[in-house]
Amino acid sequence: MKSYRVLALLPLAALLSACGDAREASESNFRSALQDDVGNMGPAICLEAPAPRLPFVMDKRAVSQNPDMADRAKRANALVEAGMLEREDLSDGRQRYELTDDGRDSYARAHGLEQGGFCFGKVRIEGVDSFTPAQAIEGGYTVSHVRYSYKVRDIPSWAEEDSLRKAYKGGLESLEDTQHKRAMMILTNQGWQTERRFAQ
Repeated sequence: MKSYRVLALLPLAALLSACGDAREASESNFRSALQDDVGNMGPAICLEAPAPRLPFVMDKRAVSQNPDMADRAKRANALVEAGMLEREDLSDGRQRYELTDDGRDSYARAHGLEQGGFCFGKVRIEGVDSFTPAQAIEGGYTVSHVRYSYKVRDIPSWAEEDSLRKAYKGGLESLEDTQHKRAMMILTNQGWQTERRFAQ
């Protein structure tokens, strides 16, 4: 009977050991906290729409004379190729752009955008590259600085259009590559949280 009791406790002891302490400065705790925050922030990427309101009209003459308008037209036409917008040539020489059904599904006004955008993807934490030892700072907080890696998942096929990547330079380059960022983690009574999550 005693032997049976000892054997029955072994899996439980192993489980408790594997769980660890949520307050410990460890790779697993930081990764979990990062995924809980960064991984659930909503779409990973939003491409700002070429105009504040949709549908919108562009004048070819204005586009040819204004570099900013030319850049917007390039983005609008790339979104047409990607299937997010449809373009109609008007009788007065202007062009009218409006959302397609697919574009309507992806269009949103995300936080930080002055106007709506086409949003997609989810962030998945790939790992914690390094972190500093937990240390107390002014205010009574205990913090650790973390460098982590992540990837954008669930990338739709329309976002892989070459014309779209050229039109939105800097926004879609190296989209499939592993990215690296830094975050400050703060220790709470419920374990570690990102600084952004703690400030909410």
